[in-house]
Amino acid sequence: MILAIIYVPFYFWVRFSPNAAKYGLVKYGPTVMIKTKLGTKLMEKWCVYTRFWRFFGTLSLVISAILMAGIIFIMIVGMSNLASNLSAPGIGIEYALAIPGLNPILPIWYGIIGLFVAMIIHELAHGMQTRSNDMRVESTGLLYGVVPLGAFVEPNVEDVEKSTRRVKLDLYSAGISTNFIGAAVAFFLFAVLMMGGISSNYGDSAAVYSMTGNSPAYDAGIPSGAIILTVDGNPYVYSDDYTINYSWDPGEGVTITYLTEDGEKIAHDVKWGLYIESITSSSPAEKAGLKPKMFILSIDIEVDGNRETYQMYGGPEFKSFMNITTPNTKAWITYSELVGGSWIEDEVEVTLSSKNGIGFLGVGTTTSGMNFMTPNMVLDKARNPINGADSITSAATSVMAYIGGPFQGFSPLPESVQWWYDVPLEDLFWIIVSILYWIFWFNIMLGVSNAIPAYPFDGGYIFLGGLNGLLEKLGIKDSERREKISGNVTGYVSMIMIFMFVLMIASVVF
Repeated sequence: MILAIIYVPFYFWVRFSPNAAKYGLVKYGPTVMIKTKLGTKLMEKWCVYTRFWRFFGTLSLVISAILMAGIIFIMIVGMSNLASNLSAPGIGIEYALAIPGLNPILPIWYGIIGLFVAMIIHELAHGMQTRSNDMRVESTGLLYGVVPLGAFVEPNVEDVEKSTRRVKLDLYSAGISTNFIGAAVAFFLFAVLMMGGISSNYGDSAAVYSMTGNSPAYDAGIPSGAIILTVDGNPYVYSDDYTINYSWDPGEGVTITYLTEDGEKIAHDVKWGLYIESITSSSPAEKAGLKPKMFILSIDIEVDGNRETYQMYGGPEFKSFMNITTPNTKAWITYSELVGGSWIEDEVEVTLSSKNGIGFLGVGTTTSGMNFMTPNMVLDKARNPINGADSITSAATSVMAYIGGPFQGFSPLPESVQWWYDVPLEDLFWIIVSILYWIFWFNIMLGVSNAIPAYPFDGGYIFLGGLNGLLEKLGIKDSERREKISGNVTGYVSMIMIFMFVLMIASVVF
């Protein structure tokens, strides 16, 4: 609101003052273009390597075509999952705004640096292709509307209109490919070069990489980043083996001893078990009456006409157990619920539905509010986008999950767990890693979003030029007819893609 209050009088001054243009300030719809000549000397110096820029144009078209196909595939998959997304709780409108400091997952300074670098190299690439093809650059600058919305390079309109279709395609695809290359370089630096050689003294220990507020473990005072040493005096090792039985029962109060960043060993009592964090709407769990803050103590499933009981000690075991179930499996769930200050046990019967070919209950769970992994597992997840993938489909899913890592606190590692690892110059090391990660992340976001085949994204103009070329190869020689057909088709595709994009975003944030 403060930024808006500052911006409104500034905008009206730019709109009505005859002096605004002297300072390079021009209204652009509800925003202001801040025009400068920054970067033009660099463009003049580098544009002379025309042979390189022709090669780079070809490379850019290939990269842009692959990314465009990828974003179309992602949007189709997203639309197929629309019903489940709509039934799940929204994450909030603030997550749809790619503004560092306002979006909860985007840090202010790392975010500003990452966004600035991504925008600059994107627009610089457009400028290089413009000048290397003898087209003039009128200005460069910033698009400002309450907050900085983006950078721009303004080619001379007449020069662009007179250029060939191939030159236009090289121009529009340059930014997308440069962001992709920038992301690859940043990834190599932080994930391979810097994090590739680090290790942890607690490599295979059970560790709390995130904590849910107001959960039993949180209320007991166990912090994120804790290394679990013992449970009721027995050494505790991370495991997802759902067949193990421990010396305590699920849902029972136990004494946990854990290690902190300061090297202290602290003991706390906590109710230990499979804690329900959330319930998916219209799922078997909701229909059976299961609710958040309950504990699932055990699950019986029917095997060859007999009931087999599996104790549920925590999140990893539950996930592993669900992977062996099949859709339409009958299950009996014993749970514990706090009623009037006392924990009461009961049982419900459910029939599992289907998700990705396995049984689906519809509960989000943790271990008493703690998400467990080992330091080695966390490190692998932070530096390997296809960690654990065993097929092309799972690799694609893993890459998408990796890009969505900030929603789980991975950027690339949660700050609370960085002490697990032995690194030189610790503070400086993690600052550099974080800067490089956000440069990687914003380059990915900017490159992929601009690959959407819709106006006003670069992908819309690439789609238009590609369709025009395809129509010519199909025998339509009349350029005016080709432009009319390709323009109309691109307009319709743009509306469809923007509608799908907005619908997907809305289904997640609301």
